[in-house]
Amino acid sequence: MADVNTSVGPAEALLKKSGLKRTPVRIGVLQVLTNQQEPMDVGDILKLLPSFTEPVTVYRTLNTFVEKKIIHRVRGEDRSWRYAAGDFSEASEHQHAHFVCDTCGKVECISDAKIPMKLLEKIQPAPGYRIDHPEVLLHGACPKCQ
Repeated sequence: MADVNTSVGPAEALLKKSGLKRTPVRIGVLQVLTNQQEPMDVGDILKLLPSFTEPVTVYRTLNTFVEKKIIHRVRGEDRSWRYAAGDFSEASEHQHAHFVCDTCGKVECISDAKIPMKLLEKIQPAPGYRIDHPEVLLHGACPKCQ
């Protein structure tokens, strides 16, 4: 009988932990995002997946991942969503700042810039509002555009 490798990679393990089916598109999207240093838009993600990948499936996958807090998203200067994965080895709420270059549109996670809880406590809206997650965007010019 052939030896079957039953070990799973980080993407597969994360999907299993999140209660999601391990499909080729889900695994592919997670692998693409974890291999990138900065958030990516859907067009860039699709370029790195097999050509037969259905865009609508990728959109649905990204929305599911955001809902399950597997990845996070941030809106770029061009008003399109950019997606990024956190560290699979630890639970992450993705509560860090992002930088948006107003010249070229580059979006970058600033993982070391955690949003302090004291700040969140001070900027609570009026009673009756629910905050799902905080987001801090820093705008300016990246080193390439200065």
